Amino acid sequence: MNSKLLKNLNTIGLIFLIGMNMVAVLLPLGNKTTGELSDLYPNLFVPSGFTFAIWSIIYVLLIIFVGYQWIGKKGVSIVETLGVWFIINAIANGLWLVFWHYEYVVICIFIMAVILGSLIMMYHKLNVKYFSDSPTPWQATVPISLYMGWISVAMIANTTVVFVYFGITNLGLGADTWAAIVLMIAVGITLRMLYVHKDIYFAAVVCWASYGIYAKRVVDLVTEDPRIEHTSYISIYIILIAIILTIVQSFLKRKKVSKSIPVQ
Repeated sequence: MNSKLLKNLNTIGLIFLIGMNMVAVLLPLGNKTTGELSDLYPNLFVPSGFTFAIWSIIYVLLIIFVGYQWIGKKGVSIVETLGVWFIINAIANGLWLVFWHYEYVVICIFIMAVILGSLIMMYHKLNVKYFSDSPTPWQATVPISLYMGWISVAMIANTTVVFVYFGITNLGLGADTWAAIVLMIAVGITLRMLYVHKDIYFAAVVCWASYGIYAKRVVDLVTEDPRIEHTSYISIYIILIAIILTIVQSFLKRKKVSKSIPVQ
């Protein structure tokens, strides 16, 4: 498939993705808002509503991502590297909204897996690794990092919703313990992304989601729970410290390398 066709497909895919999200909010699809749908499957992992404002940033970055493919110096090579994975992602994202708003939650988990899987493939193909001499421009890497960070959290949340849907709310551990474990899994994934890829953008998204969970527990007196409140609070600090250490370590490493290069 030639690069021009791929660029056109990616552009159409972006329009479809954003358009479907607008339709889901404005109609709304299934006559239910996102908040109403979340209330149908209550669990302690659900973040506060304001947290979802991150989609605005993701949309802007995806517009930059696709726009760079048309006008960027390395736009053609990026398009050829990614192949059809972005259009697959966009179609899956739009379909997820339809099935989610019409409450086909089991199907949603499989579609979410496609969304996350396609992002992982793009991430791998772009060979994302920050604070390095990677030739891939930020216009390609940062949008994918933020998008994948949020979808990783959404995948965990969707899995939790499926458990709630089938009446499996705590696996015998208690809702608070289960939510705390799930949150720490998200933190573990984040720390690995920082260690391997130095991905502070992915980490920042998970930190934001953790803050949303913390804020939800503080405000919602009905489902207020000290354990998940404290766990989310600790998660924020762990991720923030890890981000700072990653930046400092990478800066010192680059400085050391620059000093070791002999002057000609």
